[in-house]
Amino acid sequence: MKFNLARQSFFPAFFTLAALAATAVYAPHAGETAATAAASASDSVLWLPGELLQRFQAAFPQWAQALTCLLIVIAGTRAGYLPVHYNLYTANTCLAIPFFGIVACGLTAGLADLFTFVAVLLLVLSIRNFCRSYSPNYAFDAIFRGSLYLGTLVVVCPKASPLLLLLPLALIQFHRTVRELIIALAGVLLPALTLCYVNWGAGHPFLDPMIALGHEIIRGELFSVFFGRTLLSQFLGGALLFSFVLGISAFQAELYAISVKAKRILAFHIEAMLLIAVAAALPSAPTAVFALAAVPAAVIAPWFFIRTHPIVAQPAYLLLLGGALANVYLQ
Repeated sequence: MKFNLARQSFFPAFFTLAALAATAVYAPHAGETAATAAASASDSVLWLPGELLQRFQAAFPQWAQALTCLLIVIAGTRAGYLPVHYNLYTANTCLAIPFFGIVACGLTAGLADLFTFVAVLLLVLSIRNFCRSYSPNYAFDAIFRGSLYLGTLVVVCPKASPLLLLLPLALIQFHRTVRELIIALAGVLLPALTLCYVNWGAGHPFLDPMIALGHEIIRGELFSVFFGRTLLSQFLGGALLFSFVLGISAFQAELYAISVKAKRILAFHIEAMLLIAVAAALPSAPTAVFALAAVPAAVIAPWFFIRTHPIVAQPAYLLLLGGALANVYLQ
């Protein structure tokens, strides 16, 4: 059977993602590094959900590993289903599923932890619901759920706060009304207000969680997430970024062949990647920002592999896959 990368079916794509997830979570060095990071995460306030997730991982590492592996598979499958559902490519392919695994598992080598992939799943669900809201009718349910997931993402990972700009971008690009804007604002504010209410009910000042979230955003050193990365990790990151740029070029070359809805969804993912780049520049940004980047990269980068001749596309894909596996084992 001839291997056709541009028309990769679901089962090889899914098993590639599952193998990458298991490797990233259960590789000896990766597991030790993630457990050490979780055990040392004790300097933030106790009522923040991200801190609670890290403490859960430190207390129950085996359960956390299993849940992390499951979250990677679910998030990757959800992210890879979106291009197929909305017919974003000129070929019927599930290539976005393994490409998500290459980016998310390769760039977070050693830190594939529960906190990271809870944040990634929240971003996937948020974008998925924002895309569902593109409709000639009212879409109160979709826009509310997308905003709710986005607000929860920022509560779990405060360094992802630049992604809040996805809300106005979604309202503008998907032509939502003022009524839906009010619903969206309620959804994005609900997680933070719930956190404040629970904290107030426990006998603490109402606004303390909001202040703590603000401190988490500004605490640390700028661009620190890029410091101390191995040479292999830098090369892999550069190659994945280059493939993302080539995917944008291929998408631009095929504008005439795709629908208006597909164009808006693809543009929305490019904007999400730009906002994730801003989040990576924040002080002491976590490695989770690289996993967040897997969501838009998994949708845009496959354009390059679809439009390029198999003689070039297949070796490039295998090199990226091998680089991701090597980056996990060589930490």
